[in-house]
Amino acid sequence: MPDRARARSAPARNVALILGLLLVAAVGAAALAGVAVQAQAQGAAPAELTEEELLSQITAAPESAPDFSATVTVEQTVVPEGLLGASQGNGAGSSGPRTARIEHGGPDQFRVELLGQNGDQIFVKNGSEISAYDGATNTLRTGQKPEAVDEQRPEQAASPEEINEVLAEISPTSDLRTGSPVQVADRWAYPLTLEPKDKSQTLIERAEAFVDAEAFVPLSFELYAENNPEPVIRYEASDFQVGDVPDTRFQFETPPSATVEAMEKPGNDEEQGEEGREDREPQQVASVEEAQQIVGFPVGQLNAPGGRELAEVRVAGSESVIQTYGSGWGTVTLVQKPESAEEAQEGEPQEEESGREGDGQQLEVPTVDLGGVEAKEISTPIGTALSWNVDGVSYHLVGSAPAAELEEAARGLLR
Repeated sequence: MPDRARARSAPARNVALILGLLLVAAVGAAALAGVAVQAQAQGAAPAELTEEELLSQITAAPESAPDFSATVTVEQTVVPEGLLGASQGNGAGSSGPRTARIEHGGPDQFRVELLGQNGDQIFVKNGSEISAYDGATNTLRTGQKPEAVDEQRPEQAASPEEINEVLAEISPTSDLRTGSPVQVADRWAYPLTLEPKDKSQTLIERAEAFVDAEAFVPLSFELYAENNPEPVIRYEASDFQVGDVPDTRFQFETPPSATVEAMEKPGNDEEQGEEGREDREPQQVASVEEAQQIVGFPVGQLNAPGGRELAEVRVAGSESVIQTYGSGWGTVTLVQKPESAEEAQEGEPQEEESGREGDGQQLEVPTVDLGGVEAKEISTPIGTALSWNVDGVSYHLVGSAPAAELEEAARGLLR
């Protein structure tokens, strides 16, 4: 499917694109913000930019990152530690701030250390070599980055024309605003706000960022949920240094007694190139009835969840059917596909276990009764996710909607 056709196929995904641009820039080029805070002297305010100009600069920023080391802090109250309170979405408990140390030695050298009480997690990319270490289980996974066909570089993520199209498509449901540059941590930065126009269709109140006026990466990013005065997700870059990072930092040594596992190699399908990947892209069809003719399992349809009408039906080969309801922030997505062997095994009675090896406990996902069918449910301040299996078909229902609303929609589908 052509890139432009994919960009136009679902306006709801463009809201995620704008948020994603900010988050990717924040995580992928976090140090640039730190670099700028130390290096930029105060001076005259930079020129004002339009929303289109600012978004274009954000997409190009990761390519220009210098060598750096930085500390990144992410704090969220969306999913509490161990999913405590997740079944009610009341935000009780918190996973607390997560701190990571990032070292960047160029496009092909990257190291991230996520510090945690149960053991550090380390990811290292050195050229084509990839290492991922889990300190909780003392396991090291190694592999090679596959050669990408016509790999899209960061500065090509979105052209001005494509950004204009995105803005045109989200404008009916969203307000995207920037303003005059302000000073943040001794840096000139552009304020950027993305806000739903109809807040009755989503749990998200708004997203805010301050984008560095020279590096064009977020100095901070905050996501707010309705009825929450504090952000439910917050990102901030600080405590950084600029300069060459020794090559030894990207040559990961196997820790003592660690279990070493090979990462799964890409299958034949992934080696078929761009044409093969396009064949597997979900294809839009005209109706649920047309989707039913393509796949070999029964396809259901929701009855306008929360007043949202069916907006799009896509089919991924003969493997799954994806339905979207509504548009913009309040989009609800239903994915139906054949039940996998692992999912079938999860539904069978299991002997009581003392916990997973390495962490000493079994992670329990909250469940809800959908009228004789048990579904796993994660409900948070910004959205709800439900998953269940019936008659060999698995269902996944997700959206920025209250749990009760999606539960009602799921029960209607089962009836």
